[in-house]
Amino acid sequence: MATINFELQSKSKMTPIYVRLSLGRKGNVKRKTGLFIDFKDWNFDKKEPYQKKASCKNLSSDLRGLKKFLFDEFNDSSANG
Repeated sequence: MATINFELQSKSKMTPIYVRLSLGRKGNVKRKTGLFIDFKDWNFDKKEPYQKKASCKNLSSDLRGLKKFLFDEFNDSSANG
């Protein structure tokens, strides 16, 4: 089963958000999402933005949409062989 997490690699203003697709023993893939956040607005425990600001709520919604898209694509590719 694949897992998808979001993470930051630095602690600066406008830090890029990375997505990590873990495929178990088959390996990991990590790429930039093209989305940015101030590290102070990032919940490192939950691996998502804090829900204090409207911009963070919108960013969180975008990340959920990206996660759903990636799961759907992964499941489609797994089903097709």
